[in-house]
Amino acid sequence: MQKRISDSCQEKTQPTVFKKLISPIDEFLANQNDSLPKHPNQKYEYYDFFILLVYYFTSEAQSLKLLINGLLNKSLLPDELKLRQVPYSTCSDAFERFSPKLFRAVFQHLLQLKHFKKIPELMALGTLYCIDGSLFPVINSMLWADYTSTHKAVKLHLCFELNRMISRFKFFFKKLEPRKWIFW
Repeated sequence: MQKRISDSCQEKTQPTVFKKLISPIDEFLANQNDSLPKHPNQKYEYYDFFILLVYYFTSEAQSLKLLINGLLNKSLLPDELKLRQVPYSTCSDAFERFSPKLFRAVFQHLLQLKHFKKIPELMALGTLYCIDGSLFPVINSMLWADYTSTHKAVKLHLCFELNRMISRFKFFFKKLEPRKWIFW
């Protein structure tokens, strides 16, 4: 079993902010990692991959490749982070090797840890939705993406149900008024 980030929290030094960020899922990740079948040639673990991704998204690095090749593999990150050096190709391969279901399980675990506050006034209002639409331009040769007669685009609408925290997506290739799509 490999050394986890939370193991270093038990040392006499103060835990870093990153260790505190990872602590709610650290044991869950380690259990997931231990339950996965290992390939004889596998050198990069799911636990290390997940921790690297969390660091990538929280550090606001410009790209994963830049983080790995420019900072991680040149030992420019603090040792306290306990991020393993890895070739970019191996990390890229990990996106194929590890199932998205593993990440979903981590998210569900975090949701179970969180206690949501119930607000009776919101319950009395019924179902609440937040809706947003964004226009994505496409190349002119895409005949199916006629947004207007002079503009090729796809409109993506995101509908987020606040009561149940469920999102739905809807694509539109023609220009519609918001009142026509609000009840899909």
